[in-house]
Amino acid sequence: MKRIMNYTFLIIIFYIISTSGYSQSWIITESNNNVTIIGNGWVKTFPDDMDEVPVTTMYNAGKNLIIMINDNDMTYTKGSSDDFCNAMKSMRDEMNQQMPPEQQQMMKDLIAQEKAKPAPKVTVQKSGGESIAGYNTTKYNISVDGELFEEKWISNDASLQDLIQITNHFSDWSLQTAKCTVPDEVFLRNAPEFSKEYMDVERTGVELRSVRHEYGSVEPETDIVSIEKEDLSPEEFEVPEDYSEVSMKEIILSMSGM
Repeated sequence: MKRIMNYTFLIIIFYIISTSGYSQSWIITESNNNVTIIGNGWVKTFPDDMDEVPVTTMYNAGKNLIIMINDNDMTYTKGSSDDFCNAMKSMRDEMNQQMPPEQQQMMKDLIAQEKAKPAPKVTVQKSGGESIAGYNTTKYNISVDGELFEEKWISNDASLQDLIQITNHFSDWSLQTAKCTVPDEVFLRNAPEFSKEYMDVERTGVELRSVRHEYGSVEPETDIVSIEKEDLSPEEFEVPEDYSEVSMKEIILSMSGM
């Protein structure tokens, strides 16, 4: 009888947990202690210790929603990719209006120079990787115009497939919003990171390590030390109740120190 009671108690506890709204999310930790949380369609990133304005950002590509939270002054903003693009366009228009004519001409000349350049030739070489954070990886050497540009170690482990799906949706959404952040799309065409070859590599799995070779220096970009699943409350992806909503433009300006 006691065993049956204990078994019944466990069933009740399991039912309470499974219906309480908690769900498993991915907790990704880097060697510099930066953490990214991915779950319920959300990608949540936290500010670096070096950031003057600590803004936490949450993206949900499926809902076409971005939420930016400024913990300094307890404010937040939210909106769609169109809202983000409109805010960026408004800021650019205002900056252009404030520019002296000679600076406006310099920008036009720079855009013309970028359009005159041939698109970079991006090539990829694949080889065996190593075990990183407990996952086997494939190594990709990405070269631009014959020069090594970046090394990437990527895992497509079977246990990471749902994580890969979310990050790929996020990458597609990020590409669309990136177009709003540049004065002209030619800057994306000339950036290796936005080439089809580069993005195809990123879509193969989860990037666990990357090293950038650029301007004669070697700079670590990504260094994942752990990927774990935890049960998190839906509140993890919500704005604190006592925070005030402001315009998207206001928070973007605060992030740029303006």
